[in-house]
Amino acid sequence: MLLIDGIVQSFLALVHDLIERSPFFAEWEPGRVDSAKAERFLVTFDSLVRSFPSLIALGAARADNEDMRVVLATNLYQESGEGDLRRTHHAIFRKFLITARIDPEAGTEQAFTKEWRSSLMDYIDSQPGSLSALGVLAAGEFLAQPALTRIFAVIRPLYPDADVEYFTTHLELEADHVQEIADFIARQLARGGSAHDLFSGFRFGIGQWENYFDRIYEYVFVDNNLGYGPVPYGMPSGCVQGD
Repeated sequence: MLLIDGIVQSFLALVHDLIERSPFFAEWEPGRVDSAKAERFLVTFDSLVRSFPSLIALGAARADNEDMRVVLATNLYQESGEGDLRRTHHAIFRKFLITARIDPEAGTEQAFTKEWRSSLMDYIDSQPGSLSALGVLAAGEFLAQPALTRIFAVIRPLYPDADVEYFTTHLELEADHVQEIADFIARQLARGGSAHDLFSGFRFGIGQWENYFDRIYEYVFVDNNLGYGPVPYGMPSGCVQGD
């Protein structure tokens, strides 16, 4: 277990370093983010949430053993609402947006989100070793809980009446996912799997996540063309709050 413990600690250290040096997380603090910036972030984040099932499915398709395939298929099944379209994670994220009175169609998918998704899918599809693909996906799983904890700390007080199941569900599930992935990695390494491939994938994934958060920082906090932010759900597009 010493090897897997060391790998997990290395992964956690890479995640910690990303968050500590990220200008997005430095700025994303309770009391420093108003509703216009929060809505700009949330509408943009919607297309990222929608991307997760396709990434997991591609990883499962690249699996070269049933063990990895089952781990990822279980994750995909949960992400897909366990077979209920009304319960997919994208559906419950949109439920949050609607109950927060944010129009989920208020924005278009940003180029940096497309680049994030394409870079991860291209890497997963092109690497010869399945542990490289797992490393990329593991980066998102290990990052999810600390990132969502910080995101939710800002969101919760801004939208006290919204349905926050998406956030609470993920904060519960991600600890299980990290443990499942760690257990799987231990089994794979015991069978002679490549730690080098695993680390290569994880570092690549962390790099792409860092690029994403750097770009969304610029989009949310630096771009001066904020206007009035996304139009609240149910308000005609020609109206401005306060008119």
